[in-house]
Amino acid sequence: MQEKTTNSTVNYNPEVISEETTVHFTKVTNANGVTIHGKVMKNDAEVGTVSYDEKGGYFITSLKPVTALTDVEVETLYQKIPGFKKEMLS
Repeated sequence: MQEKTTNSTVNYNPEVISEETTVHFTKVTNANGVTIHGKVMKNDAEVGTVSYDEKGGYFITSLKPVTALTDVEVETLYQKIPGFKKEMLS
């Protein structure tokens, strides 16, 4: 018997950006490829998102309101995001 579709969802432990800020990632793999969703959380409030879609060809990080994060948190986040994506895709 041949499989029609294969779906896989992986939830990751939060990645630490600072004592108050984390990113919670979920990776979905299906017939359309890999999709990654991330929620940037600070003190239990969502302050941003990370989106990657293999088929759609996009990789977006959005922070809102950016003023909720310190300059150091923003810099650390943007430095670490590509590594998180690379690790989830390997």
